[in-house]
Amino acid sequence: MGKIKSAVITAIVTLATLALFLFGVVSCALPGGVNRYNSILANIHLGSELSGDAYAVLLPDGVITAEEYDFTVAEDSEGTAGDKAEEYKETYVAAPGGSFYVEQALLDNLTTDGNADTAAERQAAFSALAAKVYSDSDILAERFGDRNLTSYSVGVLGSYAIRVAVPTNFTYAAYSGDNTNARQQDFNTASTAISYLTLGGELTLRNNDYGVRDRVSAAETASGATTVTRNILGAAYKVEDIIKSASYYAMGGSYAVKITLTENGREQISRLSAIIADTEQSSDQTIRFYVGEQSIINLTCDSQITGSSFYIQVSDEATARNYASLLDSVATGNALEYVYSYDEVIYASAAGGENTAMFVAIAAVVVLAALIVFSAIRYRALGLTFSLIAVLFSGVMIAVTYLMGFTLTVAGVFTAIMCLMLFAGSNFFSFEQIRKESDAGRTIQAAVKQGYKKTLSGILDLHIVLLVISVILALVCTGTAAGCGLMLLIGTLASYVLHWFTRFMWYVTMGPARDKYKFCGFSREAFDEDE
Repeated sequence: MGKIKSAVITAIVTLATLALFLFGVVSCALPGGVNRYNSILANIHLGSELSGDAYAVLLPDGVITAEEYDFTVAEDSEGTAGDKAEEYKETYVAAPGGSFYVEQALLDNLTTDGNADTAAERQAAFSALAAKVYSDSDILAERFGDRNLTSYSVGVLGSYAIRVAVPTNFTYAAYSGDNTNARQQDFNTASTAISYLTLGGELTLRNNDYGVRDRVSAAETASGATTVTRNILGAAYKVEDIIKSASYYAMGGSYAVKITLTENGREQISRLSAIIADTEQSSDQTIRFYVGEQSIINLTCDSQITGSSFYIQVSDEATARNYASLLDSVATGNALEYVYSYDEVIYASAAGGENTAMFVAIAAVVVLAALIVFSAIRYRALGLTFSLIAVLFSGVMIAVTYLMGFTLTVAGVFTAIMCLMLFAGSNFFSFEQIRKESDAGRTIQAAVKQGYKKTLSGILDLHIVLLVISVILALVCTGTAAGCGLMLLIGTLASYVLHWFTRFMWYVTMGPARDKYKFCGFSREAFDEDE
């Protein structure tokens, strides 16, 4: 290849690589100091170990914390208790452990005779309450697990409350305060997931006009509302006998909840949707999905539903996943025993500290810098060519992670670093084989050809094995493991493709060099011909 052509190609690739890398990792204030450019890396969502959790403490109706009880019954400086002090003293009983108080009426409902007066009956009622709370925590764990989060936690506090936590998924720009709007949006998304997935009560299908049973919420009754929603299923039917499953569905940027019906459900929904779709029989053409007294999602019946499944479109991915996880749980008979409430969703910073994300990024940069220094020392100008492609590899991984919408976790970062090491190892393996061929007396051109030929099988086998592993992880696992599988898949593909691009760039950049051996950092006795 001519010197001019080599120089032009090298300049183009170098400028494109540096531009991708700089836009990928460098954030800076824009002229004027008002706006700021946040890099591609700064706009990738981070897992909980990098950006923290959003959590809430759920209390069953009829259970309060000891702090609330003590605050209500406490006397002020004049020795006067609050207005509700006597009511609380008469209504609530201290639970074992002293951290919670439980309504006497709730304990009475947990006894066989409806009266928990004796110490033994109260103890049995407290045990029954704790058992139901633990059972509900298991159901919540399944819901959050189905939500496809990178991580989550569900735990029982003091036997009578449940703590749930989900990742905030802040981008680094939001986490560091450089994008406050995105921070609030991400936190709202996490809070919404908690609010929906912790809803208690059974699933009912309702309509404002047609139905076999009237349903009116306590809030509607208190406000004097005249609108009554009606359960469209008769008392002989349970929702779990009608709906087989609910699942998340996405296609072409649209998101929906897919409802799959049982054979009996297909018949009933076909019959009921025909009635509701008929404007002469019903003025409301909507089937409303309620969990407890909370309206979740609506299906508009323009015509009769005859299939074994149907789709309800929603606005975004997070909403579709929330609805699908909740509806699948309650439709398959896993409704919560109690209705839970919480004061607020609270932010908890990353377990490893506020600077965990920065330290992980520094670790990745150190690995990249170490590879660049090693390759430059070991292979001279060829090492610089490899370094350029290593920087390109890093930029590609950052860009693809952003474009694919991945949530970056510590495990994901180290998977990406492992892929970078795979790329480096593949190239160094080929380089060393070429060195051996050169030492055997071959010209550089012949040594390169033979070296790549001899290492092809090993490199190809290694990449195929890793591809299979990555596909299995992505398809079989969930959460962090699935994310690592996708990261490994992308990194392995990028490693193999750029391995051959490195060979091409070696050919391009070596062209103008007078001493090919010195360019590659090889030393050998002079040979004029191949062996």
